[in-house]
Amino acid sequence: MKRNKRYPLVVIFLTLLLGLSSVQAQSLRLKKADKYFQEFSYDKAVKAYERIEDKNADIYRNLAKSYLMLGDTGKSEDNYSQLMSTGKYKPEDVYDYASVLLMNKKYDEAANWMQKYAKLKPQDSRARAFMENPLYYRDLLKSDLKVQLTNQDINTKYEDFSPTYYKDNQVVFASSRDNKLLVNRKWNGNRQPYLDLYVADLESGNTLSNPLKFDKNVNKKYHDAPATFNKEGDYMVVTRNIYDEKNLKDNKLWLYDSHLQYEQYWSAPRPLHFNDKTYSCGQASMTPDGQVMYFASDMPGGFGGTDIYKVTRNSDGSWGEPVNLGARINTEGNEMFPYFDSKGGYLFYSSNGLPGLGGLDIFVSKERRDGSYTKPLNMGSPINSNRDDFSFIYKEDGSGFLSSNRSGGKGDDDIYGFSNLNKFKDKIQDCYLSGTITDKRTQQALDFARVILYDYQGKELGSFETKQDGKYMYPVDCGSVYKVVVLHDGYKKAQSDIDTKSFNTSEIVKDFALEKPMEDPNKGLCDHKIQPLYYDLDKFYIRYNDKVKLDEIVTLMNKYPQMVLEVASHTDARASKPYNVTLSHNRTNSVVNYLVEHGINKDRIVAKWFGEIYPVNGCVDGVKCSEEEHQQNRRTEFRILNCVQ
Repeated sequence: MKRNKRYPLVVIFLTLLLGLSSVQAQSLRLKKADKYFQEFSYDKAVKAYERIEDKNADIYRNLAKSYLMLGDTGKSEDNYSQLMSTGKYKPEDVYDYASVLLMNKKYDEAANWMQKYAKLKPQDSRARAFMENPLYYRDLLKSDLKVQLTNQDINTKYEDFSPTYYKDNQVVFASSRDNKLLVNRKWNGNRQPYLDLYVADLESGNTLSNPLKFDKNVNKKYHDAPATFNKEGDYMVVTRNIYDEKNLKDNKLWLYDSHLQYEQYWSAPRPLHFNDKTYSCGQASMTPDGQVMYFASDMPGGFGGTDIYKVTRNSDGSWGEPVNLGARINTEGNEMFPYFDSKGGYLFYSSNGLPGLGGLDIFVSKERRDGSYTKPLNMGSPINSNRDDFSFIYKEDGSGFLSSNRSGGKGDDDIYGFSNLNKFKDKIQDCYLSGTITDKRTQQALDFARVILYDYQGKELGSFETKQDGKYMYPVDCGSVYKVVVLHDGYKKAQSDIDTKSFNTSEIVKDFALEKPMEDPNKGLCDHKIQPLYYDLDKFYIRYNDKVKLDEIVTLMNKYPQMVLEVASHTDARASKPYNVTLSHNRTNSVVNYLVEHGINKDRIVAKWFGEIYPVNGCVDGVKCSEEEHQQNRRTEFRILNCVQ
């Protein structure tokens, strides 16, 4: 049988062709998967990514995020684990992996990964907060709130969340429940219908009933929720997609306001002036008077993903410029769903950037008198769970509602009611450090003293300048350690470490008495220039007029008890050198004896004599000079040896 020599070539060609086809198919699948992911179509993205055989770090990352958005934390964890095994992970991947482990109640394992994250990014506020108490979750799981949550009857298999008080006896909430329309649009993110506003009756026992769809002028085609109202119920701010009557322009969210017209219908919502197409603003919460509003936004200049902002209404009814609530409230993560209890001054909000039990946790911080906020307190179990807990609203009687997608609910997000929630108030760390700055000698209060507060890591937290009463005050966290440094011109620096745990009161007092520095006793000596004494030819007695100069020296040496004086005498060049040495010695002795006789200790005087060897001019042996020139050389010079420049 004759063998076909072309057969091996055909096999090789077909193998290469199939290989190329496989590579091209993989590439097409990746492009399609990435497109779905970028469009928030996570269910389609998952299917496309899973079909790719050779997965890399980027694919595992996107799979983990997609599964998380779809609520499958188990598969999200699996893909984060695969991502870690590649070794090509980013610091943020480590944090996200730890977060998913928390959601799966693997707290110890999550703590291990958070320690790794803290080593990768030690300056991250989330890492620092974790390292303060790595086993924090054990305390959060031990609930002492004695509160029961009640899943509300109005919940459905869809999303029901973000309740807000409306007028006196109703609650408006967001829901994606089936609206029974012929065209039921669905959002790519979770394949559920877009959000609309619904209103329910608030009955005794803190329960919700009789849910009805809200005004049709507000509920349109896409996301039109959540909302917030003033106490009268005639002004609202709602979160909506950016869209016209026909098309969804962007997936970003804006805040719109609307007014109740003739007590019958709501005006067409208008966007607020600080919205921008480059970022989202949403989840607003107004104070009852409608003058202050808190909301979440990812606008530039924030600390992380979404931050909490505050905006105040102007006298003409318009809104001012938003102000970020700062690093005390916001983190590198996401802070969302604020609610401000204006009666108690409590700010409730959700965060995944502070130590929690998993997903979004609900925190509370109290606004202080100076406008600052206390250290955020995790509300703990059962308010928080291992899943997303958010949209917390509260009344002074301890009743309220929250939203959660925890297990055991009826749908995706459910609304839960609670009562008798007040014990958290005792846990809020609201302490003040204050004191008075005084002069230690006079005990008088000092103004213009600069008081600087540092945390236990040496980071400056703020500075304060005292006024005439010398008083200062800082809000601090109970149970924390601080350093206080006090500076004032003309005084020594004072400082003290303050451990607030050692005080049994929220008003921590630390006074400082400042000392003036001891001046160098010799300071200023160099400002004094002592003029020479002059002598008659071949004489060593002190001229009568020169005794005044010596008396001035005595006065100066009494003023400066540590002063040491050099006395050095000279002669002119007439007479022999040995004779002139003796003559200069006698001249020095005359000065020294005068000073000693007038009370100056001889040990403070250094006596020197040089004869004719140091003339101040050219009058040496063999040079003819005038009497005036010779007189310049017959002298005693003085030098202060210990002056300080």
